[in-house]
Amino acid sequence: MAAKQKLTFPIVWDEMSKVAEAFGLAFTLPDDLRKVYLGFGNDLAVRNGDPSWRLPVPARFVIDSGGIVRSVEADPDYRYRPEPEATVEALRKVVAG
Repeated sequence: MAAKQKLTFPIVWDEMSKVAEAFGLAFTLPDDLRKVYLGFGNDLAVRNGDPSWRLPVPARFVIDSGGIVRSVEADPDYRYRPEPEATVEALRKVVAG
């Protein structure tokens, strides 16, 4: 994806949701939702190369150069995402010190 989109920064692949799990941001889809996904032709076990049917909670972290987390936005309801400006503002605060 990085090459296709000509990105100039690295993309992290969280294989088997290990990083999401470490942050408490991974969940396993229940059987009823698995059936819905499969009904739409979306087999996450195949797509993700992981039979666990685990997904990460959508989240954004702003981490300063010292490794301190300065901002976290996470919501298990994928329809709610922070406005980009909220993340930009958190980045400005980190840069300003």
